[in-house]
Amino acid sequence: MLEFLIKWPAEVNLLLLAGVSLALSAAGLKLVRGWRPVSDIRREHDVIGFAFQVVGLVYGVMLGFVLSMIWGQYSHAADVATGEGVNLRILYYKSYALPATNQVPIRKALLEYAHAVAEDEWATLCHAQESPRAQVAIRDLWKRYYAVQPTNEVEKIWLRESLTTLNETTSQRRMRMQAAEQSVPPVLWELLICGGLLTVCFMFIFGIERFRFHLLMTWALIFLIMLILFIIYELDNPFRGDPHIEPDAFLRFIAAHPLPD
Repeated sequence: MLEFLIKWPAEVNLLLLAGVSLALSAAGLKLVRGWRPVSDIRREHDVIGFAFQVVGLVYGVMLGFVLSMIWGQYSHAADVATGEGVNLRILYYKSYALPATNQVPIRKALLEYAHAVAEDEWATLCHAQESPRAQVAIRDLWKRYYAVQPTNEVEKIWLRESLTTLNETTSQRRMRMQAAEQSVPPVLWELLICGGLLTVCFMFIFGIERFRFHLLMTWALIFLIMLILFIIYELDNPFRGDPHIEPDAFLRFIAAHPLPD
């Protein structure tokens, strides 16, 4: 629904949020003050103030919890992606201990998978989709290891170690895909939006006589809520928006290891 905002620079989104929140603040205050005079609203100021503190506290805790959860998922996805790229480098080095006939095909398969992920799959992750090219590359990598026939105990040990690392790499790939597919449940979005609207409504009916001061306070609250909600939306998929996870570990692996002959 807000995909077009993700493609815009952060500065543009910030200005847009500021403008929209200011317009909503002015419109809401004009509507409330036209419906009921400030002098009448001030009679219930103590009750409104207490209710606002309770609602604001509950909503603030809820926003902080969701934001903390989303940031934790983002950090975990970044660690998984980095670990996957590092494991490719480890497999590349371990291939030198395997039979000579299998070394070059395995290293080529590792680099092909890294290219497929960095050049193709990273773009599809924005839409929570796998890349067919990367799927083929990971299957081909497994086939290369299946074809290894160790001739001594040392090669058997290194093959066993390599398969363990490859299995871990495949698991990291699956976790990376899950990180792109997982999102904040709709019911939680409804709770966040309804809680924000309720909090803002209490700010509208505060009995503050000076309109400009009331407008400034209301604008600051709406802008902060909208900004946090937008950040949650952007971080919901860690491979899109700004900030987002880059395929740095894969690119470093590709740069350090040219395609073997």
